[in-house]
Amino acid sequence: MKIETFLAGIEMVQQQLRVKKEDRWSVEVCGLKFNSFRSEFPEVNDPQFFWSCERWIQDYTKSDFTRMPTWQQLMCPLYCVENGRTNRSWGFKRDLPKFVAPTPEQIAQLPEQARSIAGAADPQNADAYQTFKSDLPALPSVTAATGDELTAAEWAAYLRGIAKQERANGTTN
Repeated sequence: MKIETFLAGIEMVQQQLRVKKEDRWSVEVCGLKFNSFRSEFPEVNDPQFFWSCERWIQDYTKSDFTRMPTWQQLMCPLYCVENGRTNRSWGFKRDLPKFVAPTPEQIAQLPEQARSIAGAADPQNADAYQTFKSDLPALPSVTAATGDELTAAEWAAYLRGIAKQERANGTTN
């Protein structure tokens, strides 16, 4: 992503929030913020960043948002969301327009393992929240993350995986 696109997107957000000119980020701060964003979302390209800024302005400023969003809040239109924050490990949203859909190279930069960013509801009893571990293949994590229904192809692949594992373990019914 180019810094010019980053600056234009941020300027758009600041204008929407009616940030006074004297309170806007300096050139030096903009450079630091750009590097901060790139370290958190290295896979985002120019059209995706600009589109996400525009969608954030349209969708999220309706709720009296009065400060600059965090990177995780700004990228909510682009990625699957957990508790109002972007969860990169859950991947990109499935219903993105074609021009901002992720490429295979971008998907390869996402974390390999889906995980929650919410943390335990009760830190003192975090062990009680550990999930049951099974030898069976898990349902696709993107589906669990987005709440989407499994497609026929995903369901068939899941069932083939169970059947294959049962044959390998000698536990077919």
